[in-house]
Amino acid sequence: SAEALLRLNDRSGTPVPPSVFIPLAEETGMINDLTWIVLEEICRLLSSGVIPGLKTVSLNLSMQQLLDPDLANRIQRYLTQYGLRPDCLKVEITERFLLHDARYAKQQLSSLAAIGIQIYMDDFGTGYSNLSSVLDYPFSYIKLDRSLILHVLEDTHAELMVHTLLSLFHSLGKRVVVEGVEDGQLADYLKRCGADMIQGFYYAAPMPREELISFFSEQNL
Repeated sequence: SAEALLRLNDRSGTPVPPSVFIPLAEETGMINDLTWIVLEEICRLLSSGVIPGLKTVSLNLSMQQLLDPDLANRIQRYLTQYGLRPDCLKVEITERFLLHDARYAKQQLSSLAAIGIQIYMDDFGTGYSNLSSVLDYPFSYIKLDRSLILHVLEDTHAELMVHTLLSLFHSLGKRVVVEGVEDGQLADYLKRCGADMIQGFYYAAPMPREELISFFSEQNL
């Protein structure tokens, strides 16, 4: 699995942090076009077969896409155009959208689930982090934010919280992704705790398409 991320360099080649250019893209409305470009790149990559081991890619949806009443149909058209099954694409959303309009949010997410797309709740543990959201919306995966696991190896309270969240979400039929893992000791610990997936620099840093192809080839995936 992989997650599609936007990266930007300035004219001198210096990276511009996403925390700088993403809010600007949202403010100007450019994020809408950017997200559809990213989705088509995902579909093109998956349909090309150049990375046989890559089974799914997740896409972060912006507020603009989530408010589009034609969202599910438009995503389905991209998948159909490239001959892809819906389960190869995951979408990630944050709780900000749920707080915007709960009824409409549920309708939109249900329409995505109805065509076979699985949905991640991103960044759980930041912001509002309302547990009722897990019950009220069709999330298949909950992504625990890095802030929840930073001190889990040396803080018994953090350890208890992670164990409790994993147990709770599993009992609700959700799978759990832990993000922001940067070392092997923490990764091994989270495996023993029952994390379904682990994401972070320990496995791979963000990389462009060509490096991703080489990475999967080297891992014999």
